[in-house]
Amino acid sequence: MKRKILGVSLAVVVACALTLSISGLTVSAHAAQIKWKMQSSHPAGAPQIVLLNRMADDIDKMSAGRLKIEVLASGAIVKPFQLLDAVDKGIIQCGQFWTHYTMGKNPAGSLFSSPLGGAGSGLDMFNHLSWYLQGEGRDLYLEYYTKILGADVMPFMIAPDGPEAFGWSRVQPKTLKDYLKKRYRMSSGLSSDVLKDMGGIPVNMHGAEIIPALERGLLDGGEWINTSSDLKMGLYDVCKNYSLQGLHQAIGIQDIIINGEAWRALPPDLQAIITCATSKSIIDGLMFFIEENSKALKILIEEKGVNVFDAPPGYSEAFIKSAKRVLGKIEAKEPFFKKVLDSQRKYATLVVPFTKETNKLGQLIAGAAEIKK
Repeated sequence: MKRKILGVSLAVVVACALTLSISGLTVSAHAAQIKWKMQSSHPAGAPQIVLLNRMADDIDKMSAGRLKIEVLASGAIVKPFQLLDAVDKGIIQCGQFWTHYTMGKNPAGSLFSSPLGGAGSGLDMFNHLSWYLQGEGRDLYLEYYTKILGADVMPFMIAPDGPEAFGWSRVQPKTLKDYLKKRYRMSSGLSSDVLKDMGGIPVNMHGAEIIPALERGLLDGGEWINTSSDLKMGLYDVCKNYSLQGLHQAIGIQDIIINGEAWRALPPDLQAIITCATSKSIIDGLMFFIEENSKALKILIEEKGVNVFDAPPGYSEAFIKSAKRVLGKIEAKEPFFKKVLDSQRKYATLVVPFTKETNKLGQLIAGAAEIKK
C-alpha cells in the first residue's frame, strides 16, 4: 500500500537521522520562529515526559530553531481527559494523549493505544506498530480522530511504553480461582469488563489511591503501568509478589495530537520534520523502556525483595476467551470498531505465524545467558 506524505515508514526514520546530521546548516535570518506548548497527560518527572522532551529537542534541532515546543506536565493548562477538546479548540497547540481516553465517545479508541491481549488477534506490540506503520493502521487512526470523533487535529503515535504488568498481589495467586477471588485494581473500560466477564472483581481507582487502599486491606492486589513506573510508585512497599504477564494492556502506545489549524499553518518541511520526529520517538520509546524496565526489575528483585511469579495457569486462555466475548458484543453494535478490529485480524494472519517462529529463536538466544562455559 502506497504511503501518503503524512504516513510514517522506515524511510522517514532514515531521513530523520540525515536531517539531524545536517541540522547545523544556516537558515534564513528572516525565518519566523514558531513556539508551541505541548501538555502531557503524565506528571512531571514521569518517563513519558523525558521522551516528550527528547522529541521536542529533535524538532528544535532539525528545524534549526524555527519550531520550539515547550513540554508541560499534566494539569498545567487543562486536565488530562480535556486535552483532546483543548487541542481541537486551539487552547493549546498540542498534547500528549491516549486514544483509549476517548472510549466514552467511541470504543474503537481502545484498539489503537491499548488493545486487549492484542485485540484477541495475536498481535504483539511490534506487530501492532507494524500494522500502524505498514498496514492500514495509520489511515484508520486518522479516520478515527478526524471523522469518527470529528476533531480538527493531526495525530501521531509515539513512544510506546507497554506492555503493562499483570500486577501486584499481597498473596501470590497460585490458581486462576485464587486470582478471580481478589479485589483487584484494574484500569476502567475494556480491561475491567473482561476481568468481570472472567468472574473477577475489578476495582477502579486513581493511581494515588492504590497504595492506601492496599494498606487498609480494601484491595488484594492491582496493576498500575510498567515495571519502571511501578518501581517509582513504590508498590513494593505494600506488595511483594509481582508478575509481568498481563494481557489487559499488553500494548501501550501514546499519541501526540496537534491542532489542525496550527498544523496546516506549518510549511511542508516543518510538517515533515514533525513526522520524522514522531517516527524516531517510536524507536526511542521501545529502546528506552527496554532499559528502564530491565533496571527496575533488577532493583525490585535484588534490593526490594520482590517475588516475581508467572501468571496463574489458565489465566491467558480465560482472559482471551472473555476478551473475545467482550469485543464481539461491541463489534456487533459499532461498525467502525468492527472495521478496525477486522483490519487487525487480517494483518495478524500475515505476521503472527512469522512471529511465532522468531519468538522460538528469541528464547534460544535468551538461553545463551544461562549456559556456563
